[in-house]
Amino acid sequence: MKVLLIGSSFSAMPFLYELKRLGADVSVIGKYEADPCHSFVEHSIHEDYSDSENLLRICKEHGFDHIVPSCNDYSYVAGAAVANVLGLPGFDSPEVTEILHTKDRFRRFCREIGVPAPRIYGEVTPDSGTQEVSAQLDGPALVKPVDSFSGRGVELIHSAAELDEAIARAMDMSRGKRAVVEQFVEGALHSHTAFIADGRIIWHQFVDEFCEVYRYQVDRSQFPTRLTAEIRDAVQRAMERVVEALGLCDGLLHTQFIASEHAFWIIECMRRCPGDLYGHHFKFSFGYNYEAQYVAGFLGRKPQPPAADGPSPMRIERRVLSVADPQAFFAVYLGADGGDGGPEKIYVPLKDSGQKLEAAPFDKAGILFLRGDPETTPEQISATKAHMLFHN
Repeated sequence: MKVLLIGSSFSAMPFLYELKRLGADVSVIGKYEADPCHSFVEHSIHEDYSDSENLLRICKEHGFDHIVPSCNDYSYVAGAAVANVLGLPGFDSPEVTEILHTKDRFRRFCREIGVPAPRIYGEVTPDSGTQEVSAQLDGPALVKPVDSFSGRGVELIHSAAELDEAIARAMDMSRGKRAVVEQFVEGALHSHTAFIADGRIIWHQFVDEFCEVYRYQVDRSQFPTRLTAEIRDAVQRAMERVVEALGLCDGLLHTQFIASEHAFWIIECMRRCPGDLYGHHFKFSFGYNYEAQYVAGFLGRKPQPPAADGPSPMRIERRVLSVADPQAFFAVYLGADGGDGGPEKIYVPLKDSGQKLEAAPFDKAGILFLRGDPETTPEQISATKAHMLFHN
């Protein structure tokens, strides 16, 4: 079984080792030669995989049986185009892929099937101008590149006078040079993550998310969720509607949404795996190999839910260590344990001491997981001290 892993960063390492565990002959594509996945395969391809025509050429030359995208939209969208030509499993049709991964089309789709989502004021291209969108504005709005991820290029505006500059910055982050302007909604950020088999959701969970350093990138998250049953049930029904309306293939459906006390708005859905070791919320909490289930769909296999008699979930907090301004990274202070030992700390380093740490959302020093027992409260785990130290 010859498999191409599309992506070579640290976030792709769990997929690489799952493929190796299955006995696959794995190649990795990614243009950065220093990325970790390149060190653990016989064959590395140091090219840009976001060009679907180039990726198709490479797949034909090497005769891969399967391709597995990693944790960014470029890997999934290019992989979907290749899979459509070569008949490879795990990807939806190009039409469905475009709906899910293009912000303006996804908003229109949600409206058509009755799923709550922020209102779209309009889309802007270099040739369209902003007058029509400006006339539609009704309160604060978010300006976003239609095709970016990790919050890059997103900006909140409060009046039409701010629109032109925000559009220009969004287009700088858009490969297609297109931006969308949408309603700003108030509430707390959460994610719903689910595996699909035979057209239905077979397993799902919720995670509470926080953006504390950079306003539009998650840098802290907690599992299990504190969402009410009312909101959880409503979001679950909405996701089932999305699965049915699009006829989604087996695999992952990951969603971010904003919720208030009695309402919610879907922000985005994706079929690729979220980054920053998101799946380890569940691996460290109750032993569920989320990444293995993600890989399964691209190998033509069905994802499986965790065992019904598995362990009780332990409370997990994930912290992505980043900064608002560039710094010379030195070390991470993990704090002293209290008399009861405090939560376990699992630190994933991504920077060496002395390296420059760029501002979020473009860089991070590492990822810290805190694990408490089932009785640990969210407040107790959040109070655990850990912070970065810098050369100065």
